Amino acid sequence: MKIYLTYLCTFIICFSCSQNKNRTESADIFEKELKNIITDTTVINGALIELLDNNGKSSIRVNSKNYFLSGNIKAIAPCRFLRRDGKVLSFSYPDIGVDHTIIVQGRGGIQGILFKKDSIICGEYITSSSSYNIEEGADEILYFDFAHRTYKK
Repeated sequence: MKIYLTYLCTFIICFSCSQNKNRTESADIFEKELKNIITDTTVINGALIELLDNNGKSSIRVNSKNYFLSGNIKAIAPCRFLRRDGKVLSFSYPDIGVDHTIIVQGRGGIQGILFKKDSIICGEYITSSSSYNIEEGADEILYFDFAHRTYKK
């Protein structure tokens, strides 16, 4: 009888330890999912663009076979695309080969993103004391400025 109790206790201890191990793995997976929160998305020319917040650090993820990403998001998380009438506001400048210019707003600043040939280019980050209404967008001159500043570099 003592042998059976010893085996039973050993089995219970081993089983409970293995259950705790699985809980830790599940918690790690859940924690990783929480770290990369998608704050905004858009599709431009078939490219899915996602803005991510990874514990306060912004990043951009591009899902496309036609474009490759150049540069990083420097705007402070959480970031959003500037929109007008529910759509991401975009301007093109064919004279310098820019197909789309969009703007990302983070806390304390904005950053231009350009679509040029097969590239998506994260442009200059500009700090700003006042933020734009992300649902109303900004004046076209700001987009023009981002497109032409990046072009000169």
